[in-house]
Amino acid sequence: MKHFLWIALILITATSYAQDVAFKKIIANQKVDPTLATLTEAEQSESGVVLKNQLFIEYTFDSLGQFSCIQGIYKRIRINDSKAIEMYNKIILPVPNTNDLLYLKARSISKNGTVKEVGLEAVKELEEQGRVYKILAVEGIEAGGELEYISLFRRNSTLFGSEILQSDIPVRTSELKIITPSYLQFEAKVYNAPATIGTDTLNEKRTTTVLVNNLKPIHEEKYANIKANLVRADYKLSYNLSRGEERLYTWQSAAETFFDYLRTGLEESKKAVDAVLVKEKIKGLAPEMAIKKFENYAKTNIAVKEEEDAETASAILQKQYASKAGMMRLYITALESLNIPYEIVVGTSRASAVFDKEFDSWSFLDEYLLYFPTTKKFLDPGSPILRYGMVDQFMEGNYALFIKKKKAGTETIPEGEIRLIPFSTIADNHDDLAMEVSFSPTMDQVQGKVTRQMTGHQAAQLRPYYHFVKAEEERKNLTNEIIKSTLKPDVTYTNVQIKNTNLNSDEVFKPFILSTDMVLKSVLERAGKKYLFKVGELIGPQVEMYNEGARQFSIDMGNAHSYKRVMKIRIPEGYKVSGLESLKRSITDGKADPIMGFVSDYKMEGNLLTVTIDEYYKQVLQPLETYDIFQKIINAAADFNKVTLLLEKK
Repeated sequence: MKHFLWIALILITATSYAQDVAFKKIIANQKVDPTLATLTEAEQSESGVVLKNQLFIEYTFDSLGQFSCIQGIYKRIRINDSKAIEMYNKIILPVPNTNDLLYLKARSISKNGTVKEVGLEAVKELEEQGRVYKILAVEGIEAGGELEYISLFRRNSTLFGSEILQSDIPVRTSELKIITPSYLQFEAKVYNAPATIGTDTLNEKRTTTVLVNNLKPIHEEKYANIKANLVRADYKLSYNLSRGEERLYTWQSAAETFFDYLRTGLEESKKAVDAVLVKEKIKGLAPEMAIKKFENYAKTNIAVKEEEDAETASAILQKQYASKAGMMRLYITALESLNIPYEIVVGTSRASAVFDKEFDSWSFLDEYLLYFPTTKKFLDPGSPILRYGMVDQFMEGNYALFIKKKKAGTETIPEGEIRLIPFSTIADNHDDLAMEVSFSPTMDQVQGKVTRQMTGHQAAQLRPYYHFVKAEEERKNLTNEIIKSTLKPDVTYTNVQIKNTNLNSDEVFKPFILSTDMVLKSVLERAGKKYLFKVGELIGPQVEMYNEGARQFSIDMGNAHSYKRVMKIRIPEGYKVSGLESLKRSITDGKADPIMGFVSDYKMEGNLLTVTIDEYYKQVLQPLETYDIFQKIINAAADFNKVTLLLEKK
């Protein structure tokens, strides 16, 4: 959505042109200070320290009177070790075009005060995976020295944005300044850290300043949305005081903008879309069946290309590819022709940001869904691997803007409302394992049948591969990987059966099933006249979590899900089993109705040993204070891998 937002006429009221932007004055007055910072003991233990991080975003008028946006960056960084040298000896520039760079200087300051400087003349291009980057190699960086980096460049004049204020190393101070003509009023909000935000007006310019201090370094963590948890400042234009005191870019105005944008070309495309609906025998079907059948048609015949401009539905049918916005236009045109009630949903992935319904920044509006109020189900037109009723797991549990049609006399107008996209439940997302095994007469292997059954988001991890991969050899390789990761790398298997792989049929609403006959030798080990049976390894390798430092972020499980495992093990006649009590485990959060746990048990009937395991996570988002018990539950499955039984003749 962001690429189509332009500077509206509502902003263009000034007739005089601005003087040099504020950051140019900072550049002109800036002198290199060769004095190195004195670090605290804690700072000395880090790879480096961002001593100062300053961002300037200035909205102004250029020499031709065109409204434009200039961004300035100033950083001063202490380099403590080789890791920091590697991090900062090449600076990736935030511009696609060198012509947009107005000023650039990078200076290394050595321990003895020697300063080496490079600028625009040293900018080079680097291509990786089809993308071209502008980079600046910095000379003279050494451990114990510092780096100073200053740049000024043109950027898109969007009226809302988001700036990350944190880094991989500690940040002493991070400051954002938004500078505008005095009649334009921006608002800012900082997430994930305390901050001070102030505004002042001088010489017909308004400056909004955001300041945060003493930010911890970013560390990767399992089961955490790193990006969403970063300290950042979001900002938006809220008022143009030269036009009155009406708030700008509200949720309702967003509803109106998206409604018009995603319905562009609707009337002129109806004829072409109707022809498809007739040809594919979709016209006249019950609404839910019509939705499913059109989705199958669209996702089979129309490719999604992110870089494409949004086109009308009729143009998309001709070209057979579209952007995500274009796909929305295609579906909306079809739904209008079929007279099926729908709502447009615009939001963001919670992996990127928690949608803040109290701060009406359009930065949160970058992903599209459709919602059907009659069935209370969602559809993602832009996802080739998901089907009606399921959306990306990180769209769940986040607020979004829902846009529905409302009658106002003879007119149809949009109405916007912020609502929550609900989580799928543990009943929707299963990964279950059923196993029946026995021992060979020579007691050198176990053999039997294994069935893995997956539903919901768990199935969506595998089913699409089988739908799209048609080559027999590739399918064999895929199956081999799944079976070995489900059991053990040394497994041998035969008679593989895979069911419900077709995304374009009702199979997509059924469990994905993989079953095979298998043989495993490594779970049995002879010890004199006894046998060690590594029964815990039958559930396959499990995730382990260890603390490399204090946990920073709250827990995000992706989706509510469970793993149910039932192992029926036929003990050989004449043998007794020791160590069965080690199969009994109960690790939960301790609540009367636990929301997460690992519970295992066993039952011995004659020579049939039945082991049951129920591992479950009912709540997707869990607070930081639950981490210790969460870690124990996650590690419980890995601990179960170590369970060994002893078999010996009676």
